[in-house]
Amino acid sequence: TLAFAEYKYRELIAWAETLPPSMVRSEQSPHHVLIFHIWFHVAILSILHPFTVRARDSSRSLRFKTFPCKRSSPDAAYKASVNQLKRLIVVYRKNYMSSTYTMLWHTGLIHVANANRGDTKDPAWRFYLFFCIQCYGRLRQAYRFAEAIGRSLLSMALQQGDLPASEARHIMEQYEENRLINPPYDIRATFMADLNLAMTNPSEASVESLADRFEDIAIFQEFTNAGGSSENEQIESDGNSWDTL
Repeated sequence: TLAFAEYKYRELIAWAETLPPSMVRSEQSPHHVLIFHIWFHVAILSILHPFTVRARDSSRSLRFKTFPCKRSSPDAAYKASVNQLKRLIVVYRKNYMSSTYTMLWHTGLIHVANANRGDTKDPAWRFYLFFCIQCYGRLRQAYRFAEAIGRSLLSMALQQGDLPASEARHIMEQYEENRLINPPYDIRATFMADLNLAMTNPSEASVESLADRFEDIAIFQEFTNAGGSSENEQIESDGNSWDTL
């Protein structure tokens, strides 16, 4: 229930205020502190996500009842943590070499990619889409299944109508330029990529399912001309950008 989610949200906020100085984020923080804060905001998003406007497919926002501000809502709290999480993943990728060989932070990428879907009015939405995909491009060197996650995120953006099929294919070509040699077995990744779809159809929302369906989604979009962006609105991505992160 929303009341239970609100209670847990308040508990997390209160607990965060008791953190020792060594766990407070700063420019000199070791990498595990950044990972901790990433997981902290992921926990908040996981609690609040089912009660957001997007997850409920509703135009009306719910309201918290124990906060004095009349504008307090799951959507406002969710957005605040998304903004924090966006900054955290960029700082972690920029400043910590461990971002290329540990999967401990990747759940932050999944949640940012999901929050970014459909938000094409935000001028930074392309940056975060490409950023998340590029991060998985680096992580696949250490974890084979990370390649499938990058593909699944692009499938999600295509299915949402955020990208036209031609642009999505161009991005996929860039992403696969340095792909690993095809293994003799399928890459298994049964955890969720599409967190909205996971609430109603977990099998279709999995990483491996979305990754495998990229071409089918692209063909369907071309056939129905359902893309939310016109071909003339494409922003060319730098072919070297995949090597800059």
